[in-house]
Amino acid sequence: MITLANRVRTLLGSAGAPVWYFYPQSWIQLPVISWRESGNREFAQADGGEHLAELEYTVDIWSDSPAKNAELAAGIDAAMASARLRRDYSADLFEPSTGYHHRSARYRCVADAAGNIYQ
Repeated sequence: MITLANRVRTLLGSAGAPVWYFYPQSWIQLPVISWRESGNREFAQADGGEHLAELEYTVDIWSDSPAKNAELAAGIDAAMASARLRRDYSADLFEPSTGYHHRSARYRCVADAAGNIYQ
């Protein structure tokens, strides 16, 4: 199965906030980033095997301020775009039970097993 999970994790690690897979395990230090591979489907086969995959990564930013979320989101968006992952969705959310501001974004690409990304 083709995946770019390690590359995405590395890109997010340079954003300047703690990064967690799927959901933050600690809320002591805000802002915090969570991410996951939310879609992975075979896009094309060659020689009887998977040649291209359509991949989707969901990135969530959590903080006590929409301004902090926007600042982190801009850096993440630039890093993902430089790696040729295309932003498909982004929305600001608010968690009333905790008072946390939350930005969710999804990035997509088509990639081959060598890690080459095609749009």
